[in-house]
Amino acid sequence: MENPRAPRQRRHGGGGAAATRNRRSYTTTQRPMVDIGAIARAALPHLADLCRRWLSGGRLEGREWTCGNLSGEPGRSCRVNVKTGQWADFATGEKGGDVVSLAAAIHRLSQREAADRIARMLGLEAPHGG
Repeated sequence: MENPRAPRQRRHGGGGAAATRNRRSYTTTQRPMVDIGAIARAALPHLADLCRRWLSGGRLEGREWTCGNLSGEPGRSCRVNVKTGQWADFATGEKGGDVVSLAAAIHRLSQREAADRIARMLGLEAPHGG
């Protein structure tokens, strides 16, 4: 039986120089922050073309790409303003304010992943920052 007054040993690494060194090396391997807003602004002039690609069952009506849903089926429940980037699927209540949030919703990605894909697709160097 263990002595209840004996000091407990750490089971999960503990502290010390080795743990600090490992933490530092981890933070240097993390991906840099991506400026999602900058990517959304850079992609905005291409939004009508992106809608044709992502929401192929829809059509352009004035300033809005209109389709049935975020799967791109024909219909009128989902609208994307190709000048501002604001979008809404009125059947489900999903909505957003820019190209990146639209891509994230359509492809079920995080904002970061959607921004990275858009940047690559458009040949943009992914802006870094906040």
